[in-house]
Amino acid sequence: MWFEEIHNDFFKQGVKVKEKLFETKSRYQHIEVYESDEFGKILVIDGHGMLCDKDEFIYHEMMAHVPACTHKDPKRALVIGGGDGGVAKELLRHPQMQVDLVEIDEEVVNVSKKYFPQIGDWDNPRLNLIIDDGIEYVKNMEAGTYDLVLIDSTDPEGPAEGLFDRNFYAHVFKILKDDGVVVAQGESWWIDMPLHKEIMGVIGEFFKIVMPYRFEMYMYPGCNWNFILGSKHHHPTADMILQRADLLDGLRYYNADIHKASFVLPNYVKKELGDLYKW
Repeated sequence: MWFEEIHNDFFKQGVKVKEKLFETKSRYQHIEVYESDEFGKILVIDGHGMLCDKDEFIYHEMMAHVPACTHKDPKRALVIGGGDGGVAKELLRHPQMQVDLVEIDEEVVNVSKKYFPQIGDWDNPRLNLIIDDGIEYVKNMEAGTYDLVLIDSTDPEGPAEGLFDRNFYAHVFKILKDDGVVVAQGESWWIDMPLHKEIMGVIGEFFKIVMPYRFEMYMYPGCNWNFILGSKHHHPTADMILQRADLLDGLRYYNADIHKASFVLPNYVKKELGDLYKW
């Protein structure tokens, strides 16, 4: 038995699975959980592999700690999406951090608590879970509220589609403080370069610094994936807090060297991005 993800018209990948543990259609999306020998449990939303036991720590550590160690003193963070709780848990490793997690689909939270309990830190008093539409939430939030905004969304379709447009990022820019940092999914350079460039361009309309950074995810199409960091002030390599990066306990992927190396781009990517790369 295989789970196959069709990413686009020319690329798909498959994972051998033992059984389907769970399936439901929520108000917003189709949610499945599979069990596999190689990857452990796999969370699938609308036919796309979101995470698995084997490598979820890579995604969650890189999305959380790169911006948290770029900002000089982040105290309040917003996670949009991220209903599995992994990014929020990683942010909470920073003892000064208060985290608001806004997830539109409560069923994702419930499924994650049941099948992936090790990923979240749901009982932490510094975590505030809000079941709401992230687009409406940022539109109605006061200006200058957050130090970090992390957009842990699914692919740009269904309920996540509006998380990729200009109006949304205008509101994200507004709710960040004067030295705020945003991170968003950047997809894959290998198979999603036009979409990556589109997101870079939208973020670049608002932020002084816009830089992608890379990591490896076995579950994601092409394996080579990236995030895009936008910053009003702090530079992610020149201003990174080295001591904070190397004092975090219990990490399996992220460290100060990985932080710096993740921003090193291949020549073909630099050429393709051109002026969209703002550093």
